[in-house]
Amino acid sequence: MGELMGGDKKYKSKKCRKSSGKDAKRSRGDDACEVTKDRVRAHFLDGNTGPWAKNLAAEDVKNTRAAAQATTQSVEDSSAQRAEAAASAAHERAASGTPTRRGPDYSVPSSIDLVADPVLHALSTRRSISKVDPETPNDSDLLELIRSVSSVADHKGLRPWRFLIIRGDDRHRLGEALDEAAGVSRKPGEVNEKPLRAELLLALVASAQKHDKVPEWEQHATAAGAGHLLELALWQAGWGVMWRSGTLTNSEPVRRLHRLKENELLMGWFYIGAVPERYRQRLTTSTRPLPAPEQFLDTL
Repeated sequence: MGELMGGDKKYKSKKCRKSSGKDAKRSRGDDACEVTKDRVRAHFLDGNTGPWAKNLAAEDVKNTRAAAQATTQSVEDSSAQRAEAAASAAHERAASGTPTRRGPDYSVPSSIDLVADPVLHALSTRRSISKVDPETPNDSDLLELIRSVSSVADHKGLRPWRFLIIRGDDRHRLGEALDEAAGVSRKPGEVNEKPLRAELLLALVASAQKHDKVPEWEQHATAAGAGHLLELALWQAGWGVMWRSGTLTNSEPVRRLHRLKENELLMGWFYIGAVPERYRQRLTTSTRPLPAPEQFLDTL
């Protein structure tokens, strides 16, 4: 995101500054020329800087700016009219004693733009990549990503989670532990291929602590939140990720390999690598819809 923001600043100095001067007192709606949906609309995962291109769609801005300015006032007027009508209807219902409608009120249009906001765009476009290429982030990259993950919601700041880096021969050791847990005996030279599906694995460990105000389940939720934030951070940085677990995840041989304490829970492994070109092409043309959000939102 740092590169994207840097590129954004450079673009604004060349493009938006020309339209300032007399327009210094323009409204927030007009300021959208600097943060508009079309400026950041780029082919997803085009191979340049990850989930969206570093170079902003300057030509799209040029073509849409006039239309956007022409429609801004009409949109604002329409929104105001709808809000006034909704308020009037609510007042009439209250005066007549008619029960108010149950459920969320969607009459006021949303100002949220899933495309123009880079964080929301990453959230809505994230995909699990089952097969990744060999290139991986280095340990210094991981450290910076973990720094961002540490902002996860955490009751009492207990930090009840940690990650373990698994590379190289350590992946073979994980395969042996999984075989031991499953009671599998292999012929000489045969290995468990599952941990070899990526060059880099990160194991997520939930480390619950005794606390009279923070139950264990809540600390596990925090650890899971840190894991999901890590997925999003890696995705935003351009890496493919698959969060895997299984029935043997917390078996004795696997726990022993990860040096888990009695109070700790292994929550799976993140398989990390470069996004293959075939996935990039598929993602740029993907039409898979997100689930209807109404099913996740209600009122008391």
